[in-house]
Amino acid sequence: MKVGTISAVLFAKDRAKLAGFYRDVLGMHVRAGGEHHASLVCGGFELLIHQLPPESAASIAIARPPLRRETGAIRLNFSVDDIGSARRAAAALGGQVDDAAPARAPSDARVRLGHDPEGNVFLVEE
Repeated sequence: MKVGTISAVLFAKDRAKLAGFYRDVLGMHVRAGGEHHASLVCGGFELLIHQLPPESAASIAIARPPLRRETGAIRLNFSVDDIGSARRAAAALGGQVDDAAPARAPSDARVRLGHDPEGNVFLVEE
């Protein structure tokens, strides 16, 4: 069996905001989009961001700043050229990339946890 493109679906309260975040912070290319979805790609990976229906989105409260959803069953990891640039872009767009490696990682590790404007956790690595 051969695996083709690998993709993940992220359900969003604000699809446009999250698509812009992942485009600008991680340099993902917006391949397609519409009122209800956006398709972003990098390497052999596709991130599909789907807009939640209005009744579902209305029931979700997102704190300002957003709280991390650390109990999720999956976390996306992205390779970036420069963690510092990713940190600055994330902060400007309503998310965060930590300034230190996670507690379980060696102190000199070039990885940082972060979250998007809706609290979805990801990891960046140089």
